[in-house]
Amino acid sequence: MTAFQPTWESLRGHQIPRWFGEAKFGIWSHWGPQSVARSGDWYARHLYGMQPWSEPWERKRAGRQQAHHRAHFGAPPDGAGAKDLFRRWRAERFDPDELIDLYAASGARYFVALAAHCDNFDLWDSPDHDWNAVRVGPRRDIVGAWERAARAAGLPFGLSFHQNWTWRWLDVAHGTDPATGQPYDGALTRADGAGTWWEGLDPATLYPPRHEPGARPPAHVAERFYARVRAALDRYRPDLVYLDDSRLPFGEGSVVESEPVSTGGLDLLAHYYNTCASGGLVTVKQVPDADRTAVVLDCERRQLDAAEAHPWQFDTSDGEWFDCADDDPMFHPRKSAQQVIHTLIDVVSKNGCLLLNVPQHADGTVDARARELLAGVGDWLRVCGEGVYGTTPWVRAGEGTTGLGETRGYEGYNEAERAYRTSDIRFTRRGDALYATLLAWPEAGRGESGAAITSLGTAAGLLERRPAAVELLGHGPVGWRLAPEALYAELPPEPPTKAAYMIKIT
Repeated sequence: MTAFQPTWESLRGHQIPRWFGEAKFGIWSHWGPQSVARSGDWYARHLYGMQPWSEPWERKRAGRQQAHHRAHFGAPPDGAGAKDLFRRWRAERFDPDELIDLYAASGARYFVALAAHCDNFDLWDSPDHDWNAVRVGPRRDIVGAWERAARAAGLPFGLSFHQNWTWRWLDVAHGTDPATGQPYDGALTRADGAGTWWEGLDPATLYPPRHEPGARPPAHVAERFYARVRAALDRYRPDLVYLDDSRLPFGEGSVVESEPVSTGGLDLLAHYYNTCASGGLVTVKQVPDADRTAVVLDCERRQLDAAEAHPWQFDTSDGEWFDCADDDPMFHPRKSAQQVIHTLIDVVSKNGCLLLNVPQHADGTVDARARELLAGVGDWLRVCGEGVYGTTPWVRAGEGTTGLGETRGYEGYNEAERAYRTSDIRFTRRGDALYATLLAWPEAGRGESGAAITSLGTAAGLLERRPAAVELLGHGPVGWRLAPEALYAELPPEPPTKAAYMIKIT
């Protein structure tokens, strides 16, 4: 095994493990105490409401979630703190083996568990942080339970870390309630916990110290972050590590650069790659071309226009990242199996993997709607998986006029349920087979009876040799003819699969 050094020059010698490029579809459990409220993302921050330093896009969400929190959990000082969500999260019906079986049946080939979110709560038996799931709330090692179930099912296992955001995310705990003038719980001390449910725990290790907006955290904040992450990696030996940052946390280009800028990320990468039996991979959100094997590009709810030279990851969720009972347009809508399948084949055609979060209720279960979605994806993959798993991009990712559409959402997301046409096609290849996936079925009312694949016409000059056979997966061989302008494939009256229709050209 190569002995990597904590420098970009050395780490660029790391190779992305083969399993990742072949897996194509993973499931993520982005689940924790914030699911208690059933009010969506960023709840542990927004329950405090607006503070003078809150960002403009937060105003509506923060106001709504604060009102929700007051209605369900009370106002200061009894129910206003993020810490008070932790004890309410019980995970009493959490069955990781049943859920992993469900995810494997949906076609997932890897699994990622949340280790710590921006609320700074560790979902495992953390030796460096007392605010964890073994000591508070479930009183159970959630990460350990996931890891055992995933390994038993033969799935590569990943962990995601987000608590690098805590410095600029839970600063609101130092604000005051606008209605009463009472301070929130950010300034509480260990001594204040005497006689309470959190006796013996220190809020100073949960909430960041009071600081000016935009101030950089001191070095010890970065050091503590990396100590916790490294302890988790050494204990659970994940095959994938998801870091929720534009670059390595607290380093140059991070969402929260420390003062001085931390080099702890390079140290972590070298240690992890030197000790991970499967080779390891780490994802971040912005990766220069030169570093695309040292770290893997992750695109949150953001589809790319073209194929990438190296494997990458697209992550999204069936609705909000955390369980949400509200269908207000400000919240991310739930997905259909069709949208997930369309996204999957689009991402795979561009050399990516799709990581799909399935929100869980606070008790650990997933609802009937999520199960229906997963069943639909699994049914499709059982027919068309050969054109997904283990494939590589073709010379052209796709054809058609339906692009990624206008940017949607306050964070620049561009995913959407798109109205694809029969001319919208995505390509993948494996061995001697080329797969052309139609994103819409021809409309009989328009006189359409087949598929016209213009990239495969002889005039395009992209085919290496003349096809020997053409097959519609789920149906069987179909008639076809090759012309300068397109390869034409005859199709049956009814589609054999739902959502996307895969033609195999051998």
